[in-house]
Amino acid sequence: MPPQEVEQQLAELAGAMPQLLKDSRGVEFWIEFMERADAIRDRVSLDHFDWVTERIYEVLADYGITPPSRWILAAAACAS
Repeated sequence: MPPQEVEQQLAELAGAMPQLLKDSRGVEFWIEFMERADAIRDRVSLDHFDWVTERIYEVLADYGITPPSRWILAAAACAS
């Protein structure tokens, strides 16, 4: 996926956060968020994987949310 499209997808993810947080709590939020985030990460090259993952973490951080440790460990394993 070209960088401009990645940026657009990340902006859409960030824009969806208020509604995701309003509509979903706990596990439901994480299922929906991770499906959307993984759809972005699955479409980027390994060269951009870490950058995209960090940007996704930034989206969460903007709302005071820490990514789940299982997801962090999976990202680390994929980057290796």
